[in-house]
Amino acid sequence: MKKRFSKVMLVTILSSLLLSACNPVSDRPGDIVTDTPDFIVTDETTETSSHIPEVEFSVWQDSIPDKCTSRYGYLSLDASEKEIYNTIVNGAKNYSKEIKISREIKKERLEEICEMIFIEENSLYYLSDEYIITHNALTGKVTSIVLSYKYDFEELAYLNTMTEEKVAEILSKTDDSMSDVDKLRIFHDEIIFGCKYETEGRYVSTPFGALVEGNALCEGYARAMAILCNKAGIENMLATGTQYNSDGNGNTTEEAHMWNMIKIDDLWYNMDVTWDDPASMKDGRELPDDYISYSYFLIPNNELRPTLSVRTDLVEPPAAYSLENNYFVYYGYYAKSYDEAKEILEKAIEDGYARGDRYVRIKFATPALYKEAAYKLFSKKEIFTVCPDMLPKKMEFYWNENAKCIQFSIR
Repeated sequence: MKKRFSKVMLVTILSSLLLSACNPVSDRPGDIVTDTPDFIVTDETTETSSHIPEVEFSVWQDSIPDKCTSRYGYLSLDASEKEIYNTIVNGAKNYSKEIKISREIKKERLEEICEMIFIEENSLYYLSDEYIITHNALTGKVTSIVLSYKYDFEELAYLNTMTEEKVAEILSKTDDSMSDVDKLRIFHDEIIFGCKYETEGRYVSTPFGALVEGNALCEGYARAMAILCNKAGIENMLATGTQYNSDGNGNTTEEAHMWNMIKIDDLWYNMDVTWDDPASMKDGRELPDDYISYSYFLIPNNELRPTLSVRTDLVEPPAAYSLENNYFVYYGYYAKSYDEAKEILEKAIEDGYARGDRYVRIKFATPALYKEAAYKLFSKKEIFTVCPDMLPKKMEFYWNENAKCIQFSIR
């Protein structure tokens, strides 16, 4: 499947000459290949099925305990459905093949519960996207489900061991004095700097792929963030939806996408680590290795649109409407006027030089202010009046209209 270009723009500007703009996929809403699979379901017409021999395995035990888990969809189930959910989860943890279903449930509802398990049971990433449901075609009663697995138990033990080593390393960079936002920034940066977006590979949909191997699809990015949040005690859930992508010629395609929703101070936000990861530009040029975006760091639902719609058919996700803990608001890079934007940029440039940073970033409160600032700062070159002695004569300027964010190099 193809990767797609975003509405983030890059232009190299000189203090005396403005060069032509080009489109990168660095902040890419839409640069994701689907990696949330559709389950393959086989219908049987009788209540009987051949028994598949099972081998008993001990359930994998994490050396780093989860401080929290989020089973948002599970909480929406009734008591009978929760029992079925738990039966399947416990069976999968023990590598069971055939799982008997004693509670009465329709095949279609069981399919929905299986999808729910795939999305929110992060530790079961090794479940295959193929399973068989045995049911009576006349009564609709389900009698069993046969699971399959991507990796055998020994391989899974290796993947989990290596992943936990990396998780421990990342967690060691945090401490109890940090806020949840500070911890999330470390998680976000560690995932991005250690991973590149890749569509092919045995582990691209796994936390191992993102954290250890360094190659992942959006599912791998999201599951890696979920593991870190669970270990740190930050409530979260995996979210899925449909991503809309345009090729610039008026043609739109749809792809499935996975990201994180994270709860801080009783408010929910969206976190899309994949979209914040750099990628090549439309003309094929590579972005610098140290390029990183925060355009999708703790954002409300309205800033996911129009490039993404949230899936609500399995469970209604929590409302996400706040910017209170958004990266730019939290760290003081959020402008509500053009004059304020110049003040913020002056401080950001000075701080950036003091810290040795390469990039300065700012977010604007409204689309109109974003357009005004982009025009005055870069088309009219007023950026060179802000800390004029500190800015290079040549700068690279990246912008994301959907997120109302601007980023530029100061070195």
